[in-house]
Amino acid sequence: MGYIGKRMTRVEDERLVTGQGRYVSDIELPGTVHMAIVRSLYAHAEITRLDLNQAQQLPGVVGVFGPKELAAIMKPLPLGTPDPRLDAITPMPLAGDRVHYVGEPVAVVVACDRYVAEDAAALVSVGYRALDALTDPRLAATAPPLHPGHPSNEVATVEYRVGQGEEAFRDADVVVDVDLRLDRVVAHPMEPRGVVAHYDAKTEELLIFAGTQGVHGYRRAIASMLDLNEDHVRVIAPDTGGGFGVKNRIYPEDVLAAYLSCQLSVPVKWQGDRSEEFISTNQERDQWHHARIGVKKNGQIVAVSDEFFQDQGAYTPAGIIVADTTAICIPGPYRVPNFAVTGHVVLTNKVPVGPYRGAGRPQGTFVMERLLDHVADTLGMDRLEIRRINLIKPEELPYQNGLPGRGGPMTIPYGEFQNTMDQVATAINYDHYSHPHDTRGPWKLGVGIANYLEMSGGAGFEGARMRLLDDGRVEVATGASSQGQGHLTAFAQVAADRLQLPFEQIVVVEGDTSAIHRGIGTFGSRSMMMVGNATRMAAQGFRTKLLEFAAEMFEASMDDLHWENGTITVKGVPSRTISLADIATRAAQEDRALVYEAFYDATGPAFGMGTHAVVVAVHQKTFAIEIREYQICHDGGVVVNPLLADGQTIGGTVQGLGTALFEGLVFDATGQPLNATFLDYLLPAAGEMPDFLISEREYPEPTNPEGFKGIAEGGIMPPMAAICAAVENALREFSITVDQLPVTPNYLFSQVKEGSR
Repeated sequence: MGYIGKRMTRVEDERLVTGQGRYVSDIELPGTVHMAIVRSLYAHAEITRLDLNQAQQLPGVVGVFGPKELAAIMKPLPLGTPDPRLDAITPMPLAGDRVHYVGEPVAVVVACDRYVAEDAAALVSVGYRALDALTDPRLAATAPPLHPGHPSNEVATVEYRVGQGEEAFRDADVVVDVDLRLDRVVAHPMEPRGVVAHYDAKTEELLIFAGTQGVHGYRRAIASMLDLNEDHVRVIAPDTGGGFGVKNRIYPEDVLAAYLSCQLSVPVKWQGDRSEEFISTNQERDQWHHARIGVKKNGQIVAVSDEFFQDQGAYTPAGIIVADTTAICIPGPYRVPNFAVTGHVVLTNKVPVGPYRGAGRPQGTFVMERLLDHVADTLGMDRLEIRRINLIKPEELPYQNGLPGRGGPMTIPYGEFQNTMDQVATAINYDHYSHPHDTRGPWKLGVGIANYLEMSGGAGFEGARMRLLDDGRVEVATGASSQGQGHLTAFAQVAADRLQLPFEQIVVVEGDTSAIHRGIGTFGSRSMMMVGNATRMAAQGFRTKLLEFAAEMFEASMDDLHWENGTITVKGVPSRTISLADIATRAAQEDRALVYEAFYDATGPAFGMGTHAVVVAVHQKTFAIEIREYQICHDGGVVVNPLLADGQTIGGTVQGLGTALFEGLVFDATGQPLNATFLDYLLPAAGEMPDFLISEREYPEPTNPEGFKGIAEGGIMPPMAAICAAVENALREFSITVDQLPVTPNYLFSQVKEGSR
């Protein structure tokens, strides 16, 4: 039917933009009570007193609960991704006798409405004995353990070595050391976290509405915490306003709402607000790197090494995904024959760290691209040229870089890295901007360029369950959960194409554990790879099943039937024709369900590639930064919908520019966040963003039948390095280095001031 590759507008949009979406905050079941959380005011303290009495007396309060009242669920939350290298420490639904970050849940209030619940929460009296807070991850290993019973604050060490590792630096003609800093950022999906839980005592079934990225994993975790049979728990993800990785696991609030609904036998609702997003939802970045690169005089890489500290915050809810992915993504699309990396995952008194869009990929890209810029400057070589020398060449593919991928050695099967970079460099007029051409006026122009290798998907499975509806439409159910990506459109395009049906005849259902019995979810740029291929498999089986049914009706052989646009005809007998609607009617009469389910198992990750280039203008007196031009070339494999692909790429790029120029959470010495409101924590807005010029390259991925690759995280990987390079280039007369994020006017002023001494 030709739907794959078609630039179709999203079928979801009309409903969402006209206010007809149904989010967690819109769900109000009969008899619902509301939950509010009492949160720690200290980053590190012993709890000396917890007085619930005054709160309990407030009219409208249903109950006030501390750890003693909720002893049945006072156990660690499930670990997101176990790893033998990790000394895992996950939080409990409520803090016990000690709090470890500002915002940690201490008690919970349930009341007739949210206003009363919030008022009652303010009446809970908590006594604290403040303890020294640990905020610098570089000091964590030698500081007293934050969690009694654990030997160290360094809970994991990530180490990889390729070739001779550090020893190879002796063969280098030039060695450059670089210190890099990526600040802590908050994901801030448009919709804060929320949950509605309803336990039916008669059926002993628990229904949960939650804006989660994986309903099946959420169900498994809740069932484990409440000691319930998974079959008695149904999880639905309604419309969800963004996820970006931080909604891919359960939090204390999820467990509290579910448990209290079971105990009170009424629906319990908690809707987080923006303030709570700052102090209770997993955060990311927050790394310190000391990296080295050794090259020959001609710029050829001999060795790269990196030692970094990952500030993990107070707990390890998602394991070491961020640190591990950072480490293996450093080489990127370059030939690095000798490589050594050590990542220290350490605890501090901050909100726990978990994957946020990119989940370590942007950090790895930042390290490598900054090293190349610095060593090029040391050699007096053009920054573009040193990349040309070291990019993996087509004749070297498939290329194994010696690091582990997902499910085996990291093998890069295909990539036109040189062509991609040259295309972007030409489009942005790199040669013109990279050298001084106009020094008049206060605004100084500079150009920066960065390459990336996007590893996507590659682990687990996903399914597609096709069912013929009564009106002849085909329902496609999957375990994925959209948070704005356009799944209902893209998955329908694949199904319509592979079933040879009109697009309007496909109905996509996702985010419901009752729609398909197993699934994993949406994260790690995996959805199209996994669900798309599962849909292909299901389409083949489903079509065969329908033909078999039609053959019974016609008393004919399947070989004698012709399928076209959902109509089945006996070959040579045009009058003997039946539509899918007619088949559905006949199947209903015979009480037969026409359903086919297929699951696709990953065979390994896909690798997309791309290049970003940016022209910035920096004001020489105020050091204000403006983005004047932004060029992107991205390889997304077989692109199902170019409109959605561009949206994913632009969205990721905007978030990357946020990390590069605006976002950074600031803490004082006691662990208090100092800018936890949008008055002080800056997000990128439309006025600061340029028009992004995108060119897509389609190199089908050979590791899956449909040739799909992930595209959701490519956009966020290179902006930070490209911005740093462009700002350095613009301020070249000051000879400063820009190796700390975010790049703010204040930071540039201090760099210039320091350099002038």
